[in-house]
Amino acid sequence: MNDSLVTARNLRTGIVGAALTVAGILLSGPLGLLLVSAVQSSGPWQGPAAYVQNYHPIQTLPFFCGFLLVSGYVVLMTALHQIAEERLKTQTLIAVVFTAIFATLIFFNYITQTTFVPALAKNYSPQLDPAITTFSLANPLSLSWAIEMWGYAFLGVATMLAAPVFNRNRVERATAVLMILNGVMSIAGGVISAWDLGWVLT
Repeated sequence: MNDSLVTARNLRTGIVGAALTVAGILLSGPLGLLLVSAVQSSGPWQGPAAYVQNYHPIQTLPFFCGFLLVSGYVVLMTALHQIAEERLKTQTLIAVVFTAIFATLIFFNYITQTTFVPALAKNYSPQLDPAITTFSLANPLSLSWAIEMWGYAFLGVATMLAAPVFNRNRVERATAVLMILNGVMSIAGGVISAWDLGWVLT
């Protein structure tokens, strides 16, 4: 296949990935959280029994939409590797690997929030308290928050590594700066969480 056709196809794939990412960010972030707040939020963490009492299926919506976000990043970063200059290929391949680590961790988290935690809430008994406490993202000290923050830290490494692909014009260079800033902030979030996990919901 002609190189220009391959490049065009990879660019289209990257655009699809970027669109999925933006849609996922909006739907799992402000729009999803706004809808959850309008219907029934879980409120501040007061223990597993209170969480179950305030549980509503709508609370899983942002996490279902999060699958779009994660999938978008996987598609986008793979496309960036394909269109990268030869001198950047090793760097962008490492970025794809870090994106895969991110996707594995965050997919696990969102499967937990959309499937496992709701099942615990629907079939609640006091014996399930430790599992709800450990896995619910309503609890700022849950294992799931540690996974979430470090998952996005690994994505931050990936965006920093992939940033040099954007180097052809002012808009692309601005995009590269934003990707680097995203990386710095995401890695900082993971490190701060290791120091004080509870800060995530403060």
